[in-house]
Amino acid sequence: MTSPGRRPGPSRSLTTRAVAEAALAEGLADFSMPSVAARLGVSHSTLYRYVHDRDDLVRTAIGLAVERSRWPESELPWRELLREFADRIWELCDAHPGFAQAVLTTPGTPPAIIERLVRYARSLVAAGLTDREAVVSVDFVAELVLTTWVAMRHLDRETSAGNGRTVREEYRDTWSATIPFAAEFTADATWHGRGWFTDKLDIYLDGLALRIGARSTTADHSDGNATQPYEWLDQPDEDGRAD
Repeated sequence: MTSPGRRPGPSRSLTTRAVAEAALAEGLADFSMPSVAARLGVSHSTLYRYVHDRDDLVRTAIGLAVERSRWPESELPWRELLREFADRIWELCDAHPGFAQAVLTTPGTPPAIIERLVRYARSLVAAGLTDREAVVSVDFVAELVLTTWVAMRHLDRETSAGNGRTVREEYRDTWSATIPFAAEFTADATWHGRGWFTDKLDIYLDGLALRIGARSTTADHSDGNATQPYEWLDQPDEDGRAD
């Protein structure tokens, strides 16, 4: 009960960070405002002194998880940077069930994510990409991780038929041995762990490497310093003759 004339206010021991901690502990996939309040030992209405609504709490919890994680240094070579960036996001998804779904579906982007996107995009611009290409590349890698993680977890679920079979088993059974590329589609590595994620990432990174390399070559040509293809054919041999 409050003292006469004193308006109720936030608990001195409660902070926005503590509320976000409780949401992470409850699980981003399943928490509700009442469950977070119960974990903290406060009333449901008390939470709204720290966050506007559930989406605001989800964004805050995502930001806290991101801040706690170990991220690659932006000075790394661009390919290594994007690979490690992908690994850190995958680890976050493993550590916090519901993280991937929450990032993909919750309106708005936490400042902690924006800060890292900007930092890594600048590194890609320094490597030779345009501003748009750099931002799209960071976003593409992040989205590839999130969507692949969700898809691989979905394979563990039982089908709606209720026969004890998993989604993975149903998918694999649709590929008979007579269908072209069946070996690739039915391989264990396709349906477990990260599936085709690494292959997809490699294909994208190889494409970026070609784009960056082409621009580097063009820049060399414009400077007049490039070595022309097969230039050695025009060099005189020991007898002074050109080939």
